Amino acid sequence: MQEALSNLAYAGGQGEFVRPATAPGRAALAFELAVVGFAIFGLIAAELMLSSAIRGTNFAGGDGKFAQAIILAAYKFGGFFQFNNINPIQGLGSELLPINVWLNPTFLPFAVLEKAQAANIAAAIALGFFAVACYLMARCFDVPIVPSVIAAQLSIVIFAPLLFIFELSTVFSLMVGNAVVYAPYMVALGLLSRLESGSWRTFALITAGIFGLVFYSLCCDPLWSVVCGSSWALPFAIVALGPMRPKVVLVRCAALACCLVLLALSGAAEYVLTMTMSIARFQFPVLDNRVRLPDFLASALFYSPYMKYFYLVWMLSWLVGLITLRGRARLLVIVGFVTCGALWLEILVYLLLQNASWSLPLPIYVEQGLFPLFLVSAVTGYWGAIAKLPLGLPQSRLAAFALVALIPAGILNFTFNRGSNFTDLYNEPWPHEPDLAQFLADNIAQDLGKPFRGAVLFYLSDYPIHVTLANLWARSVPTVSEYSQLVTPQSVYFNASVLNLGSHQQLNAFNPVAVTSPDVSLRVLPMLGTRYYVVGDHQMLALRDFISLANRIGKALASESGHPMVSVPQGAHHNATSAARWHIYELPHPNVGDYSPTIAVTAETGDAAAAMIAQPDFDFTKQVVLSTAIDTSLVSARNIQMSLIRGGLHVSGHSDATSLVVLPQQFSHCLRARDERVRLVRANLMVTGVIFSGDVDTDIVFDYGLFTPRCRWGDISDIKTLKMQIDARANPLSGAGLFPNWQETVMKLGAAVSAIK
Repeated sequence: MQEALSNLAYAGGQGEFVRPATAPGRAALAFELAVVGFAIFGLIAAELMLSSAIRGTNFAGGDGKFAQAIILAAYKFGGFFQFNNINPIQGLGSELLPINVWLNPTFLPFAVLEKAQAANIAAAIALGFFAVACYLMARCFDVPIVPSVIAAQLSIVIFAPLLFIFELSTVFSLMVGNAVVYAPYMVALGLLSRLESGSWRTFALITAGIFGLVFYSLCCDPLWSVVCGSSWALPFAIVALGPMRPKVVLVRCAALACCLVLLALSGAAEYVLTMTMSIARFQFPVLDNRVRLPDFLASALFYSPYMKYFYLVWMLSWLVGLITLRGRARLLVIVGFVTCGALWLEILVYLLLQNASWSLPLPIYVEQGLFPLFLVSAVTGYWGAIAKLPLGLPQSRLAAFALVALIPAGILNFTFNRGSNFTDLYNEPWPHEPDLAQFLADNIAQDLGKPFRGAVLFYLSDYPIHVTLANLWARSVPTVSEYSQLVTPQSVYFNASVLNLGSHQQLNAFNPVAVTSPDVSLRVLPMLGTRYYVVGDHQMLALRDFISLANRIGKALASESGHPMVSVPQGAHHNATSAARWHIYELPHPNVGDYSPTIAVTAETGDAAAAMIAQPDFDFTKQVVLSTAIDTSLVSARNIQMSLIRGGLHVSGHSDATSLVVLPQQFSHCLRARDERVRLVRANLMVTGVIFSGDVDTDIVFDYGLFTPRCRWGDISDIKTLKMQIDARANPLSGAGLFPNWQETVMKLGAAVSAIK
């Protein structure tokens, strides 16, 4: 009985937390597993009940719905156990966000359950893994069982629904699986703290463990793994240098160096580098139009009324811990204290450098990623003080179970007594637009092995339409527009140089809408695979003329295509009247992979290519602009068909000689035709040209991955070779509205309508 609470007690004579020396090894391990299992399963049960009582908080909002659509697309269209796939539901197949649905257990419920149920169970799974990681990190720093468990349980505050109640960062609500991506770094930090000079076998095992954990995190989601890894770089450095003993410091630094070498040799480091360099936000940072306001970008301290109390509690605990603790536990407190100071400095620099580009993760993401470190180190500091006090803690196993039951019991009590006050407070249901969704699903929804039938483009990009799009993506309806952190520089350059969007576009989105160059857009959109152009009744007074002209353009297009306009009810989430409608216009001859031009011209720069494409007499069905010349004449191909396969495309057709087919698929040097006789080239600045002779019947796969990153250098090189530069700097958004220059836009749209007539 007595040895159980020795895990609660502080070994004051030695000045550090230690394991009980008298407890038999197996009995102590069995007790620890029992306590931890009881605590974690109790926490998971409390989370499930809380999520059921406070609905719609997991994968919440537009971004959460977008994440669910990406998960469903990965299961349906992604290659088995492959997490680098082309995007079949948006943006001309750039790249699907690399969410590893096969390796991250958080996403498994979406493979078998309805979305609402899957979201809550996914959050519970993620919380379980995250809490275990917090516990293991604390134990590696010699924190006893009970305070380690309590610290792990407290991590529930950064999971929904509690994060909404405390108004904290929503990262673990919008993308719950990130918790499993972050968890390995906590365990890896704990392992590093256990490394001492001496045994080479111990060195090899711990180094392999650290590498394996980081590698697993990268495999789960490389983008968010980089965010977490960069946030935790300082804690790793402090733990490596913290002992202040040359041999130990050397051993720990050697372990980290070995991990970096292994990441480089495996290709993972090059993979992370090429993925980072291949996105628009990296290549065109001057176009970033986000104002560096404290709210939502810098720190929860500026918008959450509770965050200041977290910081006050943490600071006090660190001061107490520095006085009362010794050994690894004290090092953990130092790590929390110093890292917090560095974070505040980063927040200050971020806010002061308004006119400088920012390539690091946003401070708000860093703060959220470091939250568990601050939490665990704070509990450690307070426990050091508690263990020093002569409280006469009861020496029984029952006391340990009682202590770790307090937090789940408190959450359950809150659920039953106050949960009803929050039932639908944060709940944003999926839009109820059955007519729109059914019409588009019947006509263009994607499926494996089925021919591509075109995509849809909405006239406007605002939050309600974003939610509508997420609902369509979840139904496998493809859109020409894209919303992703992986929007390519080539697509942003295409919008800027061909459609004159420039600084009017967002770097996380590709929206080739007819705004500033509608006359060019109306010729370009069919080439990009646009079959439907959708305009809705909008209630903003400043946009009424814009909407009127957008509808006139749609009617002109419908007249040209010979298809009548289809009108269906608009969802209530658009704040429109009950009579509001979606107007669906069908474009003439959308490119479904069957454009086979016979006139190929070459442009050595992006600007030259854009100038050719913008010519009013340029016909995409007959002409194509290439970045490299071909040494043969072209004939029109016949019976061309493009369809989806897992992880790629399939193209079939016939040519009497040599033909080039333009696919509505973003070009990448990582695309590879399995038929070696087929050649893939960059066409019309951003899409894929397929050159073949005779019959073609080949799969086209996306060969970019963790072990095969080198092909991406070709895409990065194209930016420099073709001089894809945007000579503009975005003015930070000031809340002036969606279209601050809407009058000019309306005039241009009117001119475009006149030209169509």
